Amino acid sequence: MSTLATAATDVGSAGLSLLRATPRGEGRLLLALRDGAGEELAGQWYADPARCRDVARRTHAVAADDVAVSGERLLLQRHGADRRLPQLCRLVAAGGTLVAHRPERRGVVRRPDGRYTKVVPADRVAGLAGTLARAAGWTGVRVPAVTGTGRGTVTLTALPGAPLHDLLADPCADLPALGRAVGEALARLHAVPVPADLPAHDLAAEVEVTERWLALAAEHADLPLDLEGALRAVRRRVAAHSPGRRAVLHRDLHDKQLLVDDRHGVGVLDLDLLAVGEPALDLANLLVHLELRARQGRITGLAARTTADAVLAGYAPDAATRAALPLHARLARLRLAGVYAFRPGAAAAAYHLSTDPLLEELS
Repeated sequence: MSTLATAATDVGSAGLSLLRATPRGEGRLLLALRDGAGEELAGQWYADPARCRDVARRTHAVAADDVAVSGERLLLQRHGADRRLPQLCRLVAAGGTLVAHRPERRGVVRRPDGRYTKVVPADRVAGLAGTLARAAGWTGVRVPAVTGTGRGTVTLTALPGAPLHDLLADPCADLPALGRAVGEALARLHAVPVPADLPAHDLAAEVEVTERWLALAAEHADLPLDLEGALRAVRRRVAAHSPGRRAVLHRDLHDKQLLVDDRHGVGVLDLDLLAVGEPALDLANLLVHLELRARQGRITGLAARTTADAVLAGYAPDAATRAALPLHARLARLRLAGVYAFRPGAAAAAYHLSTDPLLEELS
């Protein structure tokens, strides 16, 4: 039985549902869970029961009432309880709403005044705040503004608008207009003068990320993919690739990261991974997520096609970027197959996306 299957069995024995998992080193998974009442909570699964007990003890010291161990290997962390992110549960206790929690890595809380606070390890605050503050000053790019920092916290304004993810499924949505606006917004991001001190994320780095996720999925989640065959095909295409222009990249751009507002236009969220690389990476990642939503049954194939065409029309890629789209799309599909292998309810859609693409110009 795979690591993921074993963890899922322990989660089920606790009366919970496994939404997604993230492998973190040997014998450890970070978990997003749902209980019988529909409430989401974070958790961790450890192959070593002694390690689970030790982390539980340390986390209990931060938030005693919201920490529990189920069985021997499953640590449950409600309401932001986290030994490495102590501010998270304090913000929730002060009336905030927990939006996201990846145990011991990061969390997001919506404050009572509507602002959002990212909670990260204290040594990451300065770098994160500096990156986000710089992005807020870029002309034509709508992103949250930094309003304050603290020990382990960066607080941001809220952007108006509805997530593109939600609008895609609205039968009244004007998909061509939405897609064009999104494409134009992404083009403005990629037109920002490239800062000298942003980290590089070139094609080799993206291949490395993809290979890592596929290896993790094959080892821990029984990914039913011809791993060597897929990687051989990608490496051949990489060897023949000529890099295009460099641009500021979001690096995790998809439909949940984009807010569309009738008055203010398109806003972009979660710029934590800003880097410099080929613009085709962001564009392909967004378009492949449209394919994924169709595979998941959230939108029709026609809606994915219509929106993708409009995104490309709004972005107006140059010849080099358009030529690079198939390679970056292939990498995005493979990476998503690896990532979604750890999401039991969505693994099949991402796997089939990697073997049977919907948008032919991305193949």
